[in-house]
Amino acid sequence: MKAWLQRHGESVIAPVVLASLYAVLMLTSQAGRTAEIVAAMFFVAIIGLYFGVRRLRVHASASRLAAIGRPDQLLELVARELPRRLTAGTRAPIHVFAAMAHNLLGEFAAARRSLDDAGIVPGTKALRSWQFLWAVADVHTRTASGDAEGARRTYARAIQPFRGIAVGGVELMAIEADARIRLADGKAAEARELVAPMVKDIRLGPAARGQLHALISRAAAAAGDDAAATAHADQARALAPRCALVAVAPASP
Repeated sequence: MKAWLQRHGESVIAPVVLASLYAVLMLTSQAGRTAEIVAAMFFVAIIGLYFGVRRLRVHASASRLAAIGRPDQLLELVARELPRRLTAGTRAPIHVFAAMAHNLLGEFAAARRSLDDAGIVPGTKALRSWQFLWAVADVHTRTASGDAEGARRTYARAIQPFRGIAVGGVELMAIEADARIRLADGKAAEARELVAPMVKDIRLGPAARGQLHALISRAAAAAGDDAAATAHADQARALAPRCALVAVAPASP
């Protein structure tokens, strides 16, 4: 019973209670036909507002969990929310958040499945508002899986158009995606130069900064700077201990 209430309390029970209250009000108020129609219109608007606010709250919670480095909790949120979404369009954002969680855990095959399940196609009109975030996760997955060419296509179609006009966090994510592609293309110094100024940006959560440190660590290792690679890998682990951003540190002898 507890699990059923947790799953359906907000999405089913609360709207049913609101509808019941409205029905009792109409049956007992002896209002005229015009008043009933106006009240029904307000009721529909309130239900729409309720679901809209609830959806925004879920998306905000998912974004926060990704930013602070809690991929396990993010996947739990995904597991709760997916059965509640009735259409492909409402499920797509949840699949994107699932891909982000899998990327943080280093589970790139699972991330690929979630991105495909989202059904988002960059450059089309469908789900346009989610294409950028999908593309950032897609670039992460493709570069980590050795598909630099696919990452470049995604970047050109759904990230590059935002460069120069994007502000705040969107621009930072675009820079990170650019750096991932440069690193995959063997341009380690360019990748490191792009993200090095961002590691202390207060707009970024610990997991986001941890990913930047992980990128710098790989770029430093590619350049033969083992000391910097180790230092930034340690920073990545410290900032996001529940994530798998870098290889596990070897045990002390």
